[in-house]
Amino acid sequence: MRITQETDYAFRIVSYLARHENEVVGAPTIAEEEAVTKRFTLRILRKLNLAGITAAKRGSTGGYYLNKPKEDITLYDIIVAVDGPIVINRCLYEDNHCNKREKDDVKHCKFHSSLGGIQSNIIKMFKSQTIDKFI
Repeated sequence: MRITQETDYAFRIVSYLARHENEVVGAPTIAEEEAVTKRFTLRILRKLNLAGITAAKRGSTGGYYLNKPKEDITLYDIIVAVDGPIVINRCLYEDNHCNKREKDDVKHCKFHSSLGGIQSNIIKMFKSQTIDKFI
């Protein structure tokens, strides 16, 4: 698993909005303050909006704002919004990606169960980190 540059930028964008909680901030301002291109900032904000982490206000005084309290936004929420679910091995993604599944050997596969536990711990760790700890 690797944190992508897009997710890293999303962490910074959400953190910026958390520092300016209860304000509506334009994408150009966010982009400039966080050293992310405006186009990339808009792309990330679109994903964050779809996930319900941020929301947008239209109009001349429009911009973006947090859609829920900063104490409720986890790093896990942001990762999933930008890159999708955390999966450290394809056999853990869906049942049909594990060739042992067809033989009903998954319960006997030490890699499958060990990696499943590791993945669970990684997810728990990201879920325990809220964005308010980073501002």
